[in-house]
Order: sequence, then C-alpha cells, then structure tokens
Amino acid sequence: MAPKPPRKQSLLKKALHQNKILTQEVLMYQRLMRVMREENSFEDILKLLITSVTKGLGYDRAGIFLADRQGKVAYRAIGIDRYGKWEGRSEDIPLSPTKGANWLSDFIHGYLKGCYTNNLAQKVKKRDLDKNIDPGVASTAVVPIVVDNQETIGVLAVDTLFTRRRLKKSDLISLMNFATQAGMAIESFRLHEKIRNLAIKDGLTGVFNRRYFDNYLPREVLRCRRYKRFLSLLYVDLDHFKDINDLYGHLEGDAVLRHVAGLLVKGLRNVDMVVRVGGDEFAVILPEVGPDGARTVAHRLFKTIVESPSPVEAMRAKGGAVTVTMGIACFSESMADHQELMKQADESLYQAKAGGRNRVGELIPSL
Repeated sequence: MAPKPPRKQSLLKKALHQNKILTQEVLMYQRLMRVMREENSFEDILKLLITSVTKGLGYDRAGIFLADRQGKVAYRAIGIDRYGKWEGRSEDIPLSPTKGANWLSDFIHGYLKGCYTNNLAQKVKKRDLDKNIDPGVASTAVVPIVVDNQETIGVLAVDTLFTRRRLKKSDLISLMNFATQAGMAIESFRLHEKIRNLAIKDGLTGVFNRRYFDNYLPREVLRCRRYKRFLSLLYVDLDHFKDINDLYGHLEGDAVLRHVAGLLVKGLRNVDMVVRVGGDEFAVILPEVGPDGARTVAHRLFKTIVESPSPVEAMRAKGGAVTVTMGIACFSESMADHQELMKQADESLYQAKAGGRNRVGELIPSL
C-alpha cells in the first residue's frame, strides 16, 4: 500500500513549527537576561515580552494584565491598540472571588485555565464586546501568567485582528508555555527591584538612603559641570524632633518622618530625588533647577509641610504642628566638588536655625 505523503508533510510542518517556537523562547530568555542586566525599567521588560509574543509567535497584538491582590484589582500593564501603537496602564478593574464576575477575575482566581476562539462575537456578552473589545476581533486567545505552578499573577491576551489568522490548539499550548516564561521574567524583575530597593532605599520612609545619596550627588555635580546645567540642593530638618519622640513616643515619631517624606515626594517632579540623610534630616536634589526655581520649590514645600495636619493625633489635640527648617544651595562652576554644594546647603540651614527655625534659609552666594 502506497504511503500517504500529506501525513508526513503535516508531521514535518508541526515539528518545524514547534522548533520555531522553542527557538523564540530561547531568544526571548536571552534578550530578557540582557535587558535585566542593563538595569532597564519594568516597562522595557513588558515591551520585550509583547514584542516576543507578537513578532516571535505570530500574533498581531498582545496585552499583559497584572493583578494587585492587596488592592483587589487588576489592570492592563501594557498592550497594543488597534492602530498598532503602545497602550499604557488602564484603569483598575475590580477583582471578585465570585465566578463569572468578569473574565479577569475568573483567570486570576483559577476558574479559567486558558482558552481560544475564532468566533469571539458568540463567546462574549454584547455589552463586553462593545465596551472592552475592538470591533472586528474574531480570533483571540487568553492564558494565565502563573508563577511557581501555583499563583496567577496576571493574564496574557493575544489576537489576530489584522491578519485574520485562525488559531489552533497548538497556538494555545505554545502561548501557555510562553506565559510561563513571561511569569518568570516578571517575578525575576520584581525580586531584583526588591533587592535593589533594600540597598538604596530607607526602610522607614521609602525615600533614598544616605548611601545612595553619597554615590549619586558627586556624579550629578560632574554632569552639571560638564554640560553647564543647573542643579540645586535643599536640606530639610525637622524642628524639635527629639521632643516629639519624648512626648509622644518613637512610633509616633516614625509616623512624622513618613509624613514629611511623603509630602516631599508628592510635591516634586519624578526627576527630583528625596533622601533621608540622617535621623530627622532630608535632602532634596533638584536637577535642572537654578536659584530662582530653588527658592520657589523650597517655599512651596515648606508651606505644604507646616500647613498639613500632624499625623500624630495627640499632637493635634494639643494644637501642635510639624515644622521644618530648610537650607538652600545651588551648584556653581566655582565649586571644587559636591562637598562644597553640601557645605553651602548646610550653612544655609544653620543660619535659618540660628534665626529661630521654622523657616527657609537664604541662598548663600558662592565665592
């Protein structure tokens, strides 16, 4: 009996397809390791995952949805819109333990393990189709992102909106394998960030610590000298902090430190840096900010802090308030190094304290 060539061709095609997928997974892992070594952002990691699943596995679009179990919400962390452009974080979607509440909840809580369809319009409710899914999508697949074979941290969704390619069960299997790799990458990045933050962040307030400040400020001064850019430094010292600890306790004193740190961070740009340089002293680094801007920022932060209610209830009951004294310094080409900038900020702070505290010091002219 004559052999059946079509069957052999089908097996060969399947083997080549599986080899292509395996190759893409290996390449993705190599690219991820390189990106993580280069200290890239979480967004860079997510974009690499999306690019790998679209260009590597042949989907037109993809989106990664992540769960925030503490906040009981999920959100699209990154995706591609119907015009082929990147989409950022979406609004939060409530997570409910009730089965059928919404598709994200069902995946996060393990009610769904992975699915695909080539006729989406018949698989979802009309209101969901109109609200959450682009018109024209027919073929789509969704799989959970699971780590350690137990916790679902998110969802990976793909479709073939542009090419109209029909999906098969083999597509779902390869996508689930990819999601496993994606979960490992996401958790590895999060662990890396956690370890890094332990080294450079203050454990109590969450702002940068003195070690990071001592490494960062000299480099920033060199950059400003080389490119002739502005740089300002503020010192923020809590007034009579020892009295707060003595009167209300160290736990309440910690609350005051977190309160002031939070107000500083909230009142600044993303490029600015808040550092806890001592027990009750903070520093604020302001790149690209000159003398006039430094004064403006300092007085605005000062006003915010002294006008905000104390986080200590007993202090509020007595009519007490948290006050600070601030010093200002601006980088000048006449300065020998970063230590002169720090010395000038310290001198401004000292003069403000000598003048009665609870005020912003004057900018001391460079010699």
